[in-house]
Amino acid sequence: MRVDKLDLRILRSLSRDGRKPYKTIAKDLDVSDATIRKRVDRMKRDGVIRQFHVLVNYERMGQFVKAFIGLKVNPSRLQDIVSELQNNPDVQVIYRTTGSWDILIEVILKDMKELNWFLEKQLNIEGVSETEVNLTIEAYKRCPCTNL
Repeated sequence: MRVDKLDLRILRSLSRDGRKPYKTIAKDLDVSDATIRKRVDRMKRDGVIRQFHVLVNYERMGQFVKAFIGLKVNPSRLQDIVSELQNNPDVQVIYRTTGSWDILIEVILKDMKELNWFLEKQLNIEGVSETEVNLTIEAYKRCPCTNL
């Protein structure tokens, strides 16, 4: 599917506010609301738009510690480890990486005590041989889709 400039402008508008009414987007972009509806429907049908998301403010939920944790894993256990991490609600993102770490995960937790508990209990997974924790101090730019 080809995406033109109008599609990109629609996507940009929806990425800022996924609940913005089509009528408002149409007015902002100087086209009819039927045009917006048809294009959004087409982009959803063609897989350009996969989902609409809620952006969570984790600090308002009392979760202030964000960490990226690199994991070295036994290659024969990789898929089992990934499955276990996918089922953990504290794990926000899982990446398969090159370099020093086999897997990089992102967690958001309440405090350092909870991070320590996560490291000692939740990452005590057979096949994880080494971990390295990097805490975030400040986010200068966030993912527009997830706000992570």
